[in-house]
Amino acid sequence: VPVRRAPSSPRYATGSARYRIEQASHVVQALMGQSTTIDLGTRQLVSAVATEAAGNLAVALTVDSVEVTGAPPGADAPLAAMRGQTFRIVMAPSGLVVSVAALDSANVLLLQASNGLRDFFPQLPGVPAAGQTWTDTVSTTNAGEVSVTVRAIREHRVIGWEDRDGVRALHVTSTSTYDVSGSGETQGQALEMSGSGHSTRDSFVSASGFYLGSIESDSASMTATLTAMGMSVPIRQSRRTTVSRLP
Repeated sequence: VPVRRAPSSPRYATGSARYRIEQASHVVQALMGQSTTIDLGTRQLVSAVATEAAGNLAVALTVDSVEVTGAPPGADAPLAAMRGQTFRIVMAPSGLVVSVAALDSANVLLLQASNGLRDFFPQLPGVPAAGQTWTDTVSTTNAGEVSVTVRAIREHRVIGWEDRDGVRALHVTSTSTYDVSGSGETQGQALEMSGSGHSTRDSFVSASGFYLGSIESDSASMTATLTAMGMSVPIRQSRRTTVSRLP
């Protein structure tokens, strides 16, 4: 998605682009003295098209392909269901999301992905001066058997202009601390979730007008408690996500 040619006040505008999204997740959970480790990798190709919508931008993100590695038996089917799906958001020219269209689907992963799209494009500063900072608070809730709410406090900082992939790019970094809480049922058992995490994201937008991608690292420590049994399961997870704009 391109940005108007105004580095002194960068803003998203209409246009199209394709992106590769690669994510590697490492999850360790302990139960009754035994540890289980899951290493999951995903790779998606996504097409983005933005059109004007009453002063905002209507953005359609279509998942062209999905590759999954390391998924437990049966767990890759919901991920594969994302292939061919189109997610729609409306955002201000600054990148602030106004709304996310709800999908008519019972696939919980797709609904969670819709929430994740709120952060696909980084928010842009009013004036891209090195050292400028701003803070926001974001709360999202993922539906499903266990409803989980994540409340994050994020600080954004403009690093400045630099060379990236042979072009001049604005570098913005975002640091987030967040709390996780949730409850519901799994396999007929009442479950409660709690925990906290931390993430950093470096995003790049070219001076000539394109979102070039980002690199994000995330780590969290959580506890799943089966309330009826009084059993707690510690969970540690880390994730690295790379978004790259394709030629």
